[in-house]
Amino acid sequence: MSNSIQLNVFETSPTPIKKAKKMYTVQKYKLSYVKEDPSFPSHKIVNKSDVTDFCKKFLSDIPVENVCIIALDNSNSIIGFDAIEGATNQCAVYPSNCFRFLLSAGASSFIVAHNHPGGTTTASHADWTITKRLKDAGSLLDIPLLDHLIVTEDTVVSLRENSKWENN
Repeated sequence: MSNSIQLNVFETSPTPIKKAKKMYTVQKYKLSYVKEDPSFPSHKIVNKSDVTDFCKKFLSDIPVENVCIIALDNSNSIIGFDAIEGATNQCAVYPSNCFRFLLSAGASSFIVAHNHPGGTTTASHADWTITKRLKDAGSLLDIPLLDHLIVTEDTVVSLRENSKWENN
């Protein structure tokens, strides 16, 4: 058969198409990473106070909400972190962006921390929602979320220590 009919997905009726060969040009992308000079000395996370000290350096005195994604290796040493800047009382966190960073860093696990500039240590509904989304995505990719911390000027609260963690 010299002519064939193919259904165009954007039209409701079949459109005749000639058998001429078509050339398609598709852009190929290559992503390269550059390891920056470390802004902190090697830091191993053994207990909550280790990660608390690290987070307080970056989050405690910032007047807008920020989120810090901390990538850990197999021995729970920090191999890198990424900071996401937000607004006065919120910060948009997208799991795809978090895991893009974690996968590029070769993370085995991770910790999320964010500040509450207003000083409250109570986790909001949005805090629990993003925690669940990150836990679920991490479980799927074998990069578990170890904790989610809320940092204020005086206090650091672990969501993992909340009974809601297991049900979330």
